Amino acid sequence: MKRYFLAALFLPCFALADVHYTLEPLPAAKSLRVAVQLEDAKAIESFRIPAWTPGMYVLMNYQDKISDIKATDAEGRPLHIEPVDKRKWVVTNPSKGPVTFSYRVLGDDGGLGFFGANVRDDKAFVNGASTFMYVDGRLTERSTLRLKLPAGWDVATAMSSQGTEFVAEGYDEFIDHPIQLGKFVRRNFTVEGIPFEAIYVAPDNKPRCDVDRETERLRKQSIPTVRMFGGASFKKYLYIIHLAVGDFSGGLEHRACNVQAVPNLKPLNLDTLATHEYFHAWNVKQIRPAVLGPFDYTKQVRTGNLWFAEGVTDYYAYKHTYASGLFDSDWLLSSLAAQISDYESGQTRLTKTVEDSSRENWENGGFGVGDLSYYTKGLLIGWIFDAEIRKATGGRKSLDDVMRTLYARCMLPNPGYGEDELIATINTVAGTDLTSLYMDMVRSTKPLPYDRLQDIGLMVIKPGEVIPGSGSKKANRYSVVRDPEISPETAQRLAGWLAR
Repeated sequence: MKRYFLAALFLPCFALADVHYTLEPLPAAKSLRVAVQLEDAKAIESFRIPAWTPGMYVLMNYQDKISDIKATDAEGRPLHIEPVDKRKWVVTNPSKGPVTFSYRVLGDDGGLGFFGANVRDDKAFVNGASTFMYVDGRLTERSTLRLKLPAGWDVATAMSSQGTEFVAEGYDEFIDHPIQLGKFVRRNFTVEGIPFEAIYVAPDNKPRCDVDRETERLRKQSIPTVRMFGGASFKKYLYIIHLAVGDFSGGLEHRACNVQAVPNLKPLNLDTLATHEYFHAWNVKQIRPAVLGPFDYTKQVRTGNLWFAEGVTDYYAYKHTYASGLFDSDWLLSSLAAQISDYESGQTRLTKTVEDSSRENWENGGFGVGDLSYYTKGLLIGWIFDAEIRKATGGRKSLDDVMRTLYARCMLPNPGYGEDELIATINTVAGTDLTSLYMDMVRSTKPLPYDRLQDIGLMVIKPGEVIPGSGSKKANRYSVVRDPEISPETAQRLAGWLAR
C-alpha cells in the first residue's frame, strides 16, 4: 500500500455528481471532524447516519456519538437544519447552490476501535458506517475522501486513490473500507500477483508478537481461497490487526479488508479467525443474499441464509487454514469434531431451525437465537453438502464448485442470490436432487445426518461409543475419525477432501 500525507488546505476541483468527504482527526478532543460537500445540492437535502454496519446484524446507536452539526452554503452562510428523527437531518438550501454539512464524531469505541471510531493522541481508527453520513438519493454516486492529518501520521486503507483523494464507486463501497490512521507497524506481501498488507496496531506501538512470523502465517492462509476461486474481486487486500480488546474480541469483514481485535500477546494465533474474515471477501461481499447489497441502512435487514454466509465461511476457515499447511489433518478433524460437540450441546436446535436462527439474529446479539448459532450449524450443513456432492459426482465436484458458480453469478455489480436459490445451485452442481436433504437440515429441527460424512470416509463417534480400531476404548466427546473399512472409491473421495 502506498502512503499518503494529504494537505491540510483543500482547493476542491470536484465533479458535480460526486459526494465529497473530508476527515480530520482531533486528538485533543478524542473526536473526528467530518464534512460532506455537495456541489450540486438541491433545495432540500437529507443526511443520514446508518442504523447498522454491514457484517454485524445489530442496531447501532451511532447517532449518539454525533455533535456540533452545521450546514453552510457556498458563501459560508449557515443553513437551516431540521432533525427529522434520531438518524436523519434535513438541510434547507434556498439558493440550490453548493452545501457543506459538517459534524463531529466522538472517537471512544472500545479497544482501538471496531464497530465505531476510536481517536487517541497518536492514532485513530475509522469504521465508515459509524463516521460518514450518506445523502438520501445519492447512495450510488461516487464518493471521494480527503484527509487532514497531524504531522507524522500514516494512513492504511484498501480504498482506491486518485492523486490526493481516495475514491469509491458509491456509498456501499465507500464505508466498506475502514481507515487506520497514525502510528502502526506495516508489512507487505503478495499472493498470486495481488498485493497484500498487514498492519499491527498496538496502544503503545509495541506489538509483543513476532510481526514477521505472524505476517508469514497470514500470507500462507491467504493462498488457498484465491486459488480456489481463480482470482479475487479486489486489487489489493488489507489486514488490520488491533492488538487491544474493548467490548468485542473477534473480526469483522469488509470488501477488501478485515479488522481483527485480539489481545497483544505472543503468539497471536489468528489462524481460523483471519481466514474466516478473509474468505468473506468472496462469500458475503460478492456471494451474498440479495438484501445484503445494495443495502438499506435505515432498518434491520433479514435473510434466512446467514447460515450460508457465515457458517459455510466458517467451514472454509478450517478447510483453508488446514490447506495452508499450518496444521495437519488430525487438527482439521478434531476442530470439526469440536463444532459438532458445540452444536449438539445446545437446546435451541430442538425448537428452532437454522433459518430461524438467521432471521431472528437481530434480536439476539447478531450470532443466532438462543444457543443455536448459524455459524456452527451452517458449518456442519456445508460439510455434509460437500460430502454429498463429492459422492454424487464420483469426486469430480464439491462444494467448491457451488461457491465458484455463485461467485460468477453474484459478483458485483450483479444482484445477490434469492432466498431459495442456494439449493437450486447445489442441485445443479451435484447433478441430482438434494432438496430433501436441504429441507431436513435448513428448514427443520431434525438431527443432522452425520452418517452422510461416511461418503467421504469419515465417521462421527458419539460420546460413549467405541472408537473404531481402538479395541474397547470409548469416546468421551464427539470425535471424527477415518473409517477403517472404506472402499477404494470412498478412499479417493477422502483423499480429494484432504487435498491441499
